[in-house]
Amino acid sequence: MSLVRQIFQLGYLHLQLKKNHVVYGEKLRGIPCKIVNNGRIELGNHVFLNYKSKLFSELPTSVIKIGNNVILNGCEIYAKNSVVIGDNCMLAGCSLVDNNSHNTSIDPETRRNGPIKSSPITLGNNVWVGGHVIVMKGVTIGDNSIIAAGSVLTKNVPPNSLFGGNPARFIKKLEE
Repeated sequence: MSLVRQIFQLGYLHLQLKKNHVVYGEKLRGIPCKIVNNGRIELGNHVFLNYKSKLFSELPTSVIKIGNNVILNGCEIYAKNSVVIGDNCMLAGCSLVDNNSHNTSIDPETRRNGPIKSSPITLGNNVWVGGHVIVMKGVTIGDNSIIAAGSVLTKNVPPNSLFGGNPARFIKKLEE
């Protein structure tokens, strides 16, 4: 990609973030992405948004908070409640969804218009989430953990752990 195109895309990304009232730190890099901000979205310093990332803060009380030195490469983040990502994380082509997206009642009217369950998602520092991972509502991933590509994460992950599979299971403890 040419330098002129990179500069144009970064300028457009800055305008897009300002237009959507996204608070961001220094040395933001990346290309324009899909943003819906009805709540609060905060990006730390040295955040890299790449390849069609999507940030959806749905309600006035919804929060997406992304720490420093984070790479989002084609990620989709949907918050009705909150999604918090720590520092030094790498996320590739994954989805973080803190809600059910619809009511699970068998009654069609309630399913369409009933209350939707949501619960915060939290990623600690230095977390690596592989491609095509789905992180479901209420999950906390501990510091220094890795989630293998293609996993569906429905339960909490302790620090320094490798999890993988559908549903994701403990694979091994990570050491330095």
